[in-house]
Amino acid sequence: MGLRVLGVNASSRTDGWTAELLDEVLKAAAEKGALTERLDLVRHPFPFCAGNYSHDPGLCGPEVCLQGPWDGFGHIAERLSWADAVVFATPVYWFSLSARMKALLERMTSLENQGIWNLGKPMALVAVAEEDGAAQALSQMLLPLSYMGFVLAPMGLVYTHRRGRKTLADDPEAIPDAKRAGWNLVEMAERLKGAEFKAPAPPLQVDGLHRAAPLEAQLGQGEA
Repeated sequence: MGLRVLGVNASSRTDGWTAELLDEVLKAAAEKGALTERLDLVRHPFPFCAGNYSHDPGLCGPEVCLQGPWDGFGHIAERLSWADAVVFATPVYWFSLSARMKALLERMTSLENQGIWNLGKPMALVAVAEEDGAAQALSQMLLPLSYMGFVLAPMGLVYTHRRGRKTLADDPEAIPDAKRAGWNLVEMAERLKGAEFKAPAPPLQVDGLHRAAPLEAQLGQGEA
């Protein structure tokens, strides 16, 4: 079985330019032998983060994050875990990523707070803007996802602007960039599969409160 690549579409539309550009990345990944799947967040509604971390970090984890059987984040988290590599795609709303993508990133805190689920997992990022703001949206995804353990594939930032264009093909760089990102994503995932990376130690519980482990313990240089 080939590597598994998940595409996460954070647009309210399943047939817009964001989905189309995401599909180009996934198509290139499939041509390189990957099994691909597109996950449209709009089909799996989920509530905002409940802010458990601020109350007690011990309450922010994959087993306690779900707010009910109707919470679509459970399915989303399962598919993220299934994937060997992920493409995150967002439209640009007011020089920023979509509210749906922002809400997903906040919920994904539960996947790194008590052990980093996605440590060393390759990613590519896609943004589609009406006029401007794609660079801001890409950076707003890149930083938190990097802290969560994801690793950006070479040439893994893909964006386009709709202004003055009728179709995605009117941008001479968008589709070649998407294909390059998809190819590199699979190449990187193949090379990193099975690699071991160091992660911070999970919080220690002291007097009912959760504290970060000592730095030397996080680095494997001493006892916690």
